[in-house]
Formats: sequence, structure tokens, C-alpha cells
Amino acid sequence: MSAIKKIYQHIEPNLTFISCMGVIGFPLYYYIWNYLYPQPYETLGLRLFCSIIFIPLVFRKYLNQRLMRYLPHYYLVTVGISLPFFFGYMLLMNNWSTIWVMSLLASIFLHILVVYETKIMLSQATISFIFAYIAAYYVNGHQVTSVVEWSYAPIILFVYIYGSIFYVKGKNVHETKISIAKSFGAGIAHEMRNPLSAIKSSVEIIQSLLHTKHPTDSVPHYTIEQHDYQMVNELLDNMHNTVDSANETINLLLTSIDQNRIPTSTFKIYSAGDIAQHAIQSFSYKNPLDRLAVNLTIESDFRFLGSDILLKYAFYNLLKNAFYYQNNENFHIDICITTQEKWNQITVKDNGAGIDKEHLQDIFKDFYTHGKHGGYGLGLPFCRRIMKAFAGNIECASVLGHWTEFTLLFPTESSSEMRKLKEELVSTKSLLYIGKEDDVRLRLKKQSQQMGFHIETVTLNEAVKRKEYEFEFDVIMVDLNQIERQWELLTVLESQLHFSEAQIHYLYDANSQYPIHIERHLSVYPLETNRLLDQSAPILYQLFFELAEKIEADRNVIPFKPERTEKCILIVDDNHSVRNLTAILLEKQGYHVLQASNGQEALGTIETYDVDLILMDIEMPVLDGIETTSTIRSSQKPYRHIPILGHTGDTNTPTLKRIRNSGMNDYIIKPADKNNLLDKLSNWI
Repeated sequence: MSAIKKIYQHIEPNLTFISCMGVIGFPLYYYIWNYLYPQPYETLGLRLFCSIIFIPLVFRKYLNQRLMRYLPHYYLVTVGISLPFFFGYMLLMNNWSTIWVMSLLASIFLHILVVYETKIMLSQATISFIFAYIAAYYVNGHQVTSVVEWSYAPIILFVYIYGSIFYVKGKNVHETKISIAKSFGAGIAHEMRNPLSAIKSSVEIIQSLLHTKHPTDSVPHYTIEQHDYQMVNELLDNMHNTVDSANETINLLLTSIDQNRIPTSTFKIYSAGDIAQHAIQSFSYKNPLDRLAVNLTIESDFRFLGSDILLKYAFYNLLKNAFYYQNNENFHIDICITTQEKWNQITVKDNGAGIDKEHLQDIFKDFYTHGKHGGYGLGLPFCRRIMKAFAGNIECASVLGHWTEFTLLFPTESSSEMRKLKEELVSTKSLLYIGKEDDVRLRLKKQSQQMGFHIETVTLNEAVKRKEYEFEFDVIMVDLNQIERQWELLTVLESQLHFSEAQIHYLYDANSQYPIHIERHLSVYPLETNRLLDQSAPILYQLFFELAEKIEADRNVIPFKPERTEKCILIVDDNHSVRNLTAILLEKQGYHVLQASNGQEALGTIETYDVDLILMDIEMPVLDGIETTSTIRSSQKPYRHIPILGHTGDTNTPTLKRIRNSGMNDYIIKPADKNNLLDKLSNWI
């Protein structure tokens, strides 16, 4: 992120207030300094100009999407004119009067607060003061009425330099604490995934044993009673759900570390009913009977653009609060999902203690809490930020001693609010088109200009020269009609797309045939070229915002090549349980499995045995997975080409970049489903 955008992002939450003060303050102080306490020089014209340039910042949310991308630069110019230029000019025109020296010092403090990057701030101040001097020179007939009071210079420099140093130092300390908190949360997540991986592997082994059937048996042979067998399966299902719930808790932990910022770049379209049902089932009830108190009624389901994790967070918070304030034996919570003409809504109503009318208006304020011990007053304010990010709102009505009802309002799919939200979010999206100059490429470029998303277009020859990390886009389109018999290059390209999280679409002509064999691990969605040309805007919105599983994936035009052979796999992991349980799973599939507890042992193993694939943990003692992979790849031994799959519970971007750069072919996130693990392996051996 550029420094200018970082400055703008820092000030954006308070920008409306600051801009309103600018609009009102400049003409107001003209009255003060011209009539109440007259000064030698005043100028209504310059004050009105400074006031007017703040107006676009007040109404910035209503600007055209194309103009909004220039707001950070506009903000910086506005600050430069209204603070150092204006106050420097007025200081010179008023002959360095005491009032204007003090006013300049006050403006410096404000300048430090609104432009905290020291280099930019000092550069802006220097340029503005030079222009102020030039302006004063020309206004006074090519002369300045007073000599510069150099004795004030050390004071001004002191305020600028030391003020900015202390402010930036304090801000850096705060950001360091936030960074530590995020790292701590990521570390917790990583450490939790290892035991979860072991639990999941144990479940799958037990299930595979229970379902084992002798080839001559017409039905499975149970070694335990039928009733007990069913009970074990139910327990295993519960364990699966527990693991999934724990993984979701990890995601919520990582999401809610910084509750002031709602990540909108990953927003997709979800079913409100599906999210509500999952939230009710996965909520951590203190008493199993509490689940019976929650009733869900779906009068008419609707779709919303947002985050499933964040909406679940809102549900969890509302359920937790409702159960905390229950005050009778017949307590119940009724959740209703319905659609209205202008808004879709979810209501969460309970017959608990209720909220006093005088406290009702404060419950969405940060750090406000009433009658609740151990709370921080951040849950409901964060819920409101979530709903605002969804272009909706949350409201509360209550009667003390009787009931409380929260209403979550969502914009309808055809509403102007939804359209505006899509327009805002699409500007964060990116698309890579791989093909030559043709109608599709021109149409996509035109849509990019109209919709505001970022687009890059490259030929297949240019694409295969890119590094793996250069394919980080939301959507990648490969035009099969532009390959021109370079199918071997398509195979090379597919090997480079292993790490990309983009939706990969192959554009094809229904009347053509393509001699391609797509690798199984790549989720490729065929897209008919003529359909894209006819409905480009709706299709692009669908690709950017629909969940991948909701997008039709008919692979009839792409031959599928399943392949599996008996091979030797080396598992390298310092966690004995994960290593053994994974080995058992693979051996049951017919693989020959070797084990190593660290990278040093792994290097010795591949010197002795012929290994077809290595499943490599990242964090290990003696020699970790990254260093081991680099050693293998840089060697001149035959085993330097062995496929290596990273096996990690850390999903942080820096870790994934290290995996890519080390030479690993792919990676698997712990805990991995059995099918996902086997599919990944079959793609490489």
C-alpha cells in the first residue's frame, strides 16, 4: 500500500468530522478575526475557497466510483492548502503577529495528526510555505510587507520534528501491539490445527475400520452390536462437527483480532437461511437443553452479499447475550427470516430481561455495557459495523422485563444499496486474461473501465514466464481458442497455477475440440465464449461474488484424467501422532510409506530409498521443511525433482509465500479431509 493511501486509510474514519469542521471553521473565523477581534489582514475569498474544497470530502461516499480512487491524493492536496499554505500565508500578511504565530503552531499540531507520515508531512509543509511566500509576495505588489522572523523558525521546526516523532512513535507502538496480537492469534491457530489434524485422522481411521468389509461378505461384518455400531458412528460424526467448529473458531479468532476493520475483499453471496441454520447448530451452548430454546422460522429465504463468518459472529453474539439475560423457565429465542419490499430482515427475539429505554440508545456504542460482568462492550458495536459493511443495519427494540428484539436489515438484490455495494467491492477485484487480442479481450477491457475492476492481459507465452506469486487474482481466464497448438505450454501454465486461489476459467467454443488433460487439483470452470460476450457484465459480477460451488462446472469439454499407482511416500513431521495416523491412512490406500521426524532424517531417507513424493511439515526442529526443500531442489541428485507437498496448519500469507518460494509443488492445510489428501497425492504421483 502506498504511503498516501495509508495516510488516507488512517484518517478516513474521522474524515467526515474533520471536513465538516473545515467547511464551517474557515468562514466562521473570518467573522471572528474581522469583526470581533479585527486583524490587520483578512481575506474572505481564500477562506471560502478552503471551505469549498472540503465539501467533496464530506460527501465522498456519494461520489462516482472512478472519482473515489483519487480521494487519497485529493485529501492530501486539500490538507496542504488549508493548513500549511493558508496559515503560512496569513502569518506573512499579518506581519508575524502573535495571534497568527499561535495559529500557525496550532495548525502544525493538526497537520501532524492528519498527515502522520513524517517525510510526506515535512515535504508538504515546505512546498506549501514556499507557495505561501510567493502568494504573499505577489499580493503585496512584488514585495513582502515584513521581514521573515527567523527567531520563530527553531520553534516551528521543533514542533514539526519532535511532534511528529513522538506521534509516530506512539502510533508505531500501537501498531506493534496490534501486530503482536495478530501474530499471537495466528500462532494459537497454528498450534490448534496440529491436534485437530490428529483428531480428524483418528476419526477417519476408526470409520474406515468400522466400514471394512470382507470381499466375500454380502454385508459388513460387525464385531460389535448393531446399536453400539450406530452409536459409535454418531459419536464420530459429532467429532467431525467438533473439528469443523474448532476450525471455524480459529477463523473467527483471526477475523475479530482487529474489530475496527471489516475485511470486505472476500465478500461473497450467501443464503441467509443456510448461515442461520449453521450458526444455531454450531453455537457453543452451555447446556444441551438450551438448543431447544432456539426456534428458527424461514418465511422466505434471501441472499446477501457479505461474509458467512462475520454473520455467524453476529448470531453468536446475539445468542450469547440473550442466554445471559434470560430470567424465566419458559425462556425462548425466536429467529425469523423474511423478505420485505425494500429490505430483507432477520429478527432475533427473546422473552428475557429486556433493556431499559434509557439504555437502549447506548447499546451500540463502543465499550458500553450494563448489568453484565466480564464483558467489554464491543460485541454489539462490532455487529453494527458488520451490518454496515453489508450495506444494511441492525436495530433493537425492547420492553423491560418482557422481551428484546434485534432486527438485522439486509438490502434486497435489486436495491440501489446492493448495487452500490457491488460497485464499491468490484473496484477491489482483479482479473487476468491469458490470450491474444480478440473480441473477448477487448470486451473485458471495456467492462474493466465501466465496472472499475483491475485487469491484466497477457499471452500464453508471457504467462508461463511469470512466477507463481504473480497469479494472485480473483479470476483468471484462459482462452483455449488462442492456444494455437501450444498445448504443452498450457501444461506448464497449469503447474504454475497450483498456488493461486483465483477462480480459473477456461474459455471455449462449443463447436471446437481441445486436446487438453487438466490436472485434478485445479478447480477449472469452463465458460462458453459466446455466452461471455453476450452477458459479460452479469457473468463477471457472478464470477466475482458467487461462491465457487454455486458456479456451474461442466467438464464435458475437458477430458478428465484420473491416475493412481502404487507409490512410495515419505511423511516428514515432528508430530508423532500426525505422522503415524497419516501413514496408516495412506497404507490402507496401498501406498508404501516411510517416515522422518525432521528434515535431516528426510535427506538421509531419500539418499537410501526411491521416494515418489514427500509430504513435508513446515515447522520442525533440526532442519525445517523450507530449508529441507531448498536443499533438495538445489542438489544435483536425481531426487531433486521429487514432488514435495507442504503440510501446514499456518494459513498466513507470509508462510504460503515461503512455501511457494522454497520450491514445493503444492501444499495441504491441516487438518485435511481424507479425500482432499488423497486427491492431492494422486495429482502428483
